[in-house]
Amino acid sequence: MPADTILIYRLTPVQIALINRLAASDGIAMDGLTYPDLVAHQELEKLGFAEMRVGPRKKIKVVITDQGLQVRAAGYISKKPVVRLTAPQFLALRFLAERPRHFNDIPAQMKDTVRRLRLRGWATGEEDAEGLFWTVLTVEGWELLKLLDY
Repeated sequence: MPADTILIYRLTPVQIALINRLAASDGIAMDGLTYPDLVAHQELEKLGFAEMRVGPRKKIKVVITDQGLQVRAAGYISKKPVVRLTAPQFLALRFLAERPRHFNDIPAQMKDTVRRLRLRGWATGEEDAEGLFWTVLTVEGWELLKLLDY
């Protein structure tokens, strides 16, 4: 890996999914968001692409901003960095690219990093016929790895 941190200017798969849901609605109730959606919302809010609004009966809704609509129209590419990909995250991507990993196969110091990759949509959990969960790279995770692993 050429640097300690690589700046990513394209929204993550989970951020893209949330932006699309926000653009297709009049806002999403905060209590209707899953944990990955909440993490994506926090990241999008820091970037100015989404915000919270208090609706009737003091219900909190997440809505897309004008900047969020602009980044959506620009193919989810931002002028400012969306994510900082660190060396441990890059190594975790390469580790998962070798083969699907069971939770116990992931080294302890890498578990939180892999969890973060899953929250961003670059890795996912899949269940096999025996009911065991395996972590594998998503299509977007493979694309990112191919871009970085030149």
